[in-house]
Amino acid sequence: MRTTRSIVLALAVLLASALPVTADVRTGDRNFERAWRVYVTRNTERAMEYFKASAAGYEDALKMDPMERTMNFESTQIKASIAFYFAGQFQACVKTAKTALGDKNKIWDAALFMALAQGRMGDQDAMTDSFKLFLDANPSQRYITTELSKDLPALTGGTMSLADFLDAMDSQVQRQFVDNVMRYNNRAGMIPATESCDGQFWWRKNSSPCMRGVYPGF
Repeated sequence: MRTTRSIVLALAVLLASALPVTADVRTGDRNFERAWRVYVTRNTERAMEYFKASAAGYEDALKMDPMERTMNFESTQIKASIAFYFAGQFQACVKTAKTALGDKNKIWDAALFMALAQGRMGDQDAMTDSFKLFLDANPSQRYITTELSKDLPALTGGTMSLADFLDAMDSQVQRQFVDNVMRYNNRAGMIPATESCDGQFWWRKNSSPCMRGVYPGF
């Protein structure tokens, strides 16, 4: 009897170790959702706390070998890059955003937050190149593009500091997402399916996903 129990216990441990571990990605996703809900209501201080918790989850997920399957989704990588940016982990933001972009260079939010992170690290040339990727993706984000067209010449012309430029961009990025949510939140049919509340890129137009616990990707 004791031998049988030992065998059953050993099998249980073996099976448990073979199962995919998704807790870290889920930690990142859940806290990203919490952060986003309050970020788009301008409760910025609270959002930053959740973004830090989200970044910690994604950071752990990226260290896993093999890496969790959902961490390979572009959507998850973009959320991770956003969380890393707001958590002040700028190198991780750039690395994850580059992975999400791959050779497509048409994912505007990945390019956007990569540019902001590069700017925060003081790499103005790389930042400018990434903002070009952002614009090339035709993002239709008028507050961001208007601020960029106004302030980037001032920055390159020496009449605006990099810190002031980035602060202004951060402000307009939040304004843009707040406006997107006010216009489109949970309004199916008005936006591309990928940006609906149950789409891969739900945060672009919504305050939260409408399918809890489901994290679709490519």
